[in-house]
Amino acid sequence: MGVAKKGYRRIICDGAVYFWRVGEDADSPCVVLDVISEKKQLILACPLGTGIPYVISKGHLFQNQPANGCYSRYRLPFDVPDAVTPRFVARLIDWAVRGRDAAQVKWYGAGIIV
Repeated sequence: MGVAKKGYRRIICDGAVYFWRVGEDADSPCVVLDVISEKKQLILACPLGTGIPYVISKGHLFQNQPANGCYSRYRLPFDVPDAVTPRFVARLIDWAVRGRDAAQVKWYGAGIIV
């Protein structure tokens, strides 16, 4: 089953199709960047304006390794810009697909512990 594309922008990275959008998170009052691969293997949520840049992996693939599909949070090795651009989205996808050794962080309900 494909991705519901309404409200998402399309981006192609290394020949693969991804969809992304910036909007309010359904689970919290913060604004997030959502990224979903066409086959839903990679699903990311990147909270914006958190101070500490991190991403939430919700899919079954992360950094070219199988993932359990549960929410796992990882510290980003680069900053999140004030304005999300396709260039930043491509950089995030590249790191989430081809990166290595992501540092997992712990969630304590109101933020992350580094």
